[in-house]
Amino acid sequence: MKDSRYDYPLFLFVLFTLSLFMVCWFAPVSEYGGHDYFFNFRRFNVLMEALQAGKYPIYLDFNAMEGYGYFTKAFYPDLMLLPFAAIGLLIGPVAAYNVMIFTLTFLCGLFMYHAVKTVFDNRMMASFSAILYTFSAYHLFDWYNRGALGESISFTFLPLIFLGLYHIIAGDSRKWYLLAIGYTLLLYTHLLSSFLTFITLAIVVLVCYKPLIKEPKRIGYLLLATAVTVLLTASYILPMFEQMASNTFNYSHAVNITGQTKLSIKEMGWGMLSGVFNQWGSNMSGTGPLLIILVILRLFIREKSSLIRIADICALIGIAYMIVMSFIFPWGRLPLGFIQFPWRLYEFVIFFFAIAGAYYLMLILKSRKQQLAAGAVIVFFAVITIVVTNNSYIYWQSQAKTAVPELFTGIPSVDNEYYLGGREYMPASVPSYRLIHERGDSIKAQPATVAISNLVKSEGITRFDVIVDSPAALELPLLYYKGYNATLNGKNIPIGQSDWGLLTVPTDESGKIEVYYRGTMVQKISWYITLLSALAFCIYIFVSRKKKEPKIQK
Repeated sequence: MKDSRYDYPLFLFVLFTLSLFMVCWFAPVSEYGGHDYFFNFRRFNVLMEALQAGKYPIYLDFNAMEGYGYFTKAFYPDLMLLPFAAIGLLIGPVAAYNVMIFTLTFLCGLFMYHAVKTVFDNRMMASFSAILYTFSAYHLFDWYNRGALGESISFTFLPLIFLGLYHIIAGDSRKWYLLAIGYTLLLYTHLLSSFLTFITLAIVVLVCYKPLIKEPKRIGYLLLATAVTVLLTASYILPMFEQMASNTFNYSHAVNITGQTKLSIKEMGWGMLSGVFNQWGSNMSGTGPLLIILVILRLFIREKSSLIRIADICALIGIAYMIVMSFIFPWGRLPLGFIQFPWRLYEFVIFFFAIAGAYYLMLILKSRKQQLAAGAVIVFFAVITIVVTNNSYIYWQSQAKTAVPELFTGIPSVDNEYYLGGREYMPASVPSYRLIHERGDSIKAQPATVAISNLVKSEGITRFDVIVDSPAALELPLLYYKGYNATLNGKNIPIGQSDWGLLTVPTDESGKIEVYYRGTMVQKISWYITLLSALAFCIYIFVSRKKKEPKIQK
């Protein structure tokens, strides 16, 4: 009760126990798969197959869409999944997936603790904010109901990013590398979260610009962190931009639904109660009541200090984002349709409210006994949130399984849209995903007199024999992506795209044709850029940490 030396071990024990309880308590993920679960689980399995075959990095899922192939990795990076896919080779994909959820949840709390502890120098407050953030209703909703793997993992790296920005603005600016590390990991996790984080970082910089103006070297460190992040993520962003420039994909023609998905007053009200009282008429989540109550405590505090200014900035950004995701903001009139759902901002609301609310609570608590009691209440709310969110998860997914059972077979088919969601990264010229099923595994030839035989598709290689008596064009059962290579009798032949978004090859002689995804020069060079940059970055961090740190006046 009196010895604060045990605060950190106690926090680690609570964080570990809650993380384990969360994973064990929730119904089997594979049985009640969330909205995007089967899409992400497929990504996980493809990565395991690539590791087992010794073919990493892999860009195309060759077996997707009945063997037509789908270019997932150029838009959904898999680096954060890599260690857990390797574990999956030993214990199986389902168990490894759960290990991943547990590990990244534990790290989420751990990073949040150290970020808050660094800024506010208070172990108890850091513990409060870490539990509030990690086991928030929306974070659990992302993991399970939505099955939104990328956004769920992104929670883990926000504390690192904002700790790095804090050091650049007001702390030890030589620790700018924390921003580069955190943002690199975020980019390798989820592009949309990276974009929203960039906007949030810009807002914080604009609010806290004075220290940067006073010490211009801090601006230099901010620019340095940006440049290093670009180099470290070259293996992802360069191939992505290359594919985007090479073709038009479905995402560019997606209907802007942000205006339809912004929150009403009723939905926001239920969001403030989620995790304790869930609305059974809508599958939605939010902040939960505890964070709202803790932020309201600000009305009873009269203290003035630099730390409460930081907490107030956090609270104001959270409140501003609550307004932005509501019906007040003109989402439908802005070119932000790629965000899809304004309530993605809940991630940032919860992050900032967890910091501000925990600090306000600490200012009100006068004794250590009160602090421990408050900690017990926060843990109790975390347990309740896990249990209630699990009940909501089972309820909604059971309803979905009854209504549309083909969505839960776990086997991609035309009936469940191949578990590819909106198929955002399919060439836009493909009329419909149903075309693939109707067309089948066949080769269309012009002229029709061309004889085709011995078609075999195996391990990403399409082989067949062709007999022609005049030049012909062949349309293959493969979606067109830049990086394919084709040979006729061992000699390279050009590749094109048909009006239906499928891969085409010309032939003016009979023989054996082989088509496979070789990749591009940009993909290969970008990996060397990333690896060399990562090596130089690690050496820099090792050397800089050996130097004596200057005293920082907070």
